[in-house]
Amino acid sequence: MKKRSSLVFTLIMGLSLLFGLTAWASPAVVSYGGSYPNTLTEGQGYAYILPNAKTTGTSVKITASAVNALRLHYYWSYNNTTVDLGTAIVNKTTFYSGSGYYEPGTLITVVERVPESTTAYPSVYYTISFN
Repeated sequence: MKKRSSLVFTLIMGLSLLFGLTAWASPAVVSYGGSYPNTLTEGQGYAYILPNAKTTGTSVKITASAVNALRLHYYWSYNNTTVDLGTAIVNKTTFYSGSGYYEPGTLITVVERVPESTTAYPSVYYTISFN
């Protein structure tokens, strides 16, 4: 249990450092099957940490109130290594994403506002789930 608590603490600290310069990202530890609603305004971001993510594949579903206003950035953390998996723009009101991974680890998904979308959509409501 102490090892898991240390891992979660390390991930949260790492995320804080990663996003401290570019976007405000509050971390939340999530689980499979959960649905997590949120609203983002200009300059905001939110990080979702999925410990022990499936190597056979994790499906990420996001339902947003506006298209092209949210960006998903994925990271895979395993064996004290973090790999940047890239970004995706939420270009539909119901957007599906996700992948399988080679090593057991933690999936970190950061939802951010697309800066160019803030005039048309001052705030965007979304719900994200992991399956």
